[in-house]
Amino acid sequence: MKSLGWSRFSWEVKDLPETSRYIITETYGLRTASRHEKSLIQQVINSCFAQESCWNDVTSRLMPRLQQEVEDKYAHHREGDCLVLTHGNRVIAASVIDTSRSSDNHLITGPCITVEYRNRGFGALLLKESLLMAAQGGAEVLFGITRANSPAARFVYPKYGGVSVPYEFDLGQSSMSHWRVA
Repeated sequence: MKSLGWSRFSWEVKDLPETSRYIITETYGLRTASRHEKSLIQQVINSCFAQESCWNDVTSRLMPRLQQEVEDKYAHHREGDCLVLTHGNRVIAASVIDTSRSSDNHLITGPCITVEYRNRGFGALLLKESLLMAAQGGAEVLFGITRANSPAARFVYPKYGGVSVPYEFDLGQSSMSHWRVA
């Protein structure tokens, strides 16, 4: 079953900010997630997707895929390509990233910010840091896929020169690698 209503954003690596400089108060922290935080990361991701109505029609098919992506990132006792934003000891945001050069979707989950911490600039911060981490894999163009009517598509992904094109994929496929430009 083909699913429409998606957007694939692209960013030219050469146009990204050169450094990851940001101002953040000391009660917040942005860092690479550790392996023992995997369940917290999955909770944040699940909560974020569940609270946005634009995901309702695909949640039952998409969430198992995203959960598997997180599992794969932390397989074999290694650290994954995931960033977390914390407030004290609490994980309040996460972004799972694919750093492979040939990825069709470098922002596996996109920036996932818990509801009570939205509208504070954390989505833009996590997007920038996620793109910079993905760029370390050597790609010249980075990609992120989201619903066309999602808050991310409207307010976050256009930042840092993000350009959108319509996208579709087959929900019956077992892997996100089958997503393609519409």
